[in-house]
Amino acid sequence: MALASVALAQARTLLNDDLATVATDAVLFPKLQIAHQELQTALWEVGSPVVREQSVVALVDIGALVVTQPADMLTPTQLWEYDWATGPVYTNPVPMTEVFFVPSDIAQTTKLVYWCWREETITFLGSSAKRGVVIQYRKLLTVPTATTSDLGIAFAEAYLGPRVAALLAGSLGNADVLKLASAMAAVNFGKVLVANRGQQKPASRP
Repeated sequence: MALASVALAQARTLLNDDLATVATDAVLFPKLQIAHQELQTALWEVGSPVVREQSVVALVDIGALVVTQPADMLTPTQLWEYDWATGPVYTNPVPMTEVFFVPSDIAQTTKLVYWCWREETITFLGSSAKRGVVIQYRKLLTVPTATTSDLGIAFAEAYLGPRVAALLAGSLGNADVLKLASAMAAVNFGKVLVANRGQQKPASRP
């Protein structure tokens, strides 16, 4: 488990402030949160499974235009639909088609077929039969809020420690520490990505 306290301790060491005279938790935490969000984005860009998720089967009732979305979802990447006749069971999944706008000139059928992502909401044309839907999506890892927070990413502290130190050094105008910490963060960044690596691939069957 990678803890926020470890990343903060590493940052203080690089800043030569192990006693937290200047680099207190209150000072470092906003920078830790920035660095954590940076790392999440980078993991998504390389297709890491750490930030990819799949929902349980959700019911889309007859005529319904929306579905209950996972609380940790940032953006959906692929939707699959199922016949709800047997309930929430994965039976003959069919990939849905993403569109920029839900078609207004097509009548509802027994399948949903289309899905649209607008204003952070998944919408449908609707169907004349109950359908089960599974959402594959980019998820949000919980941003640390306390020293005891789990960073949620293997070896994350190896990048976050020097990155936090660099952010604080830059804000204080300490060019030497900024350069050193930035170089260390860049090296460790690649190592963290390798430890959590994955590849973006075409949508796979749920």
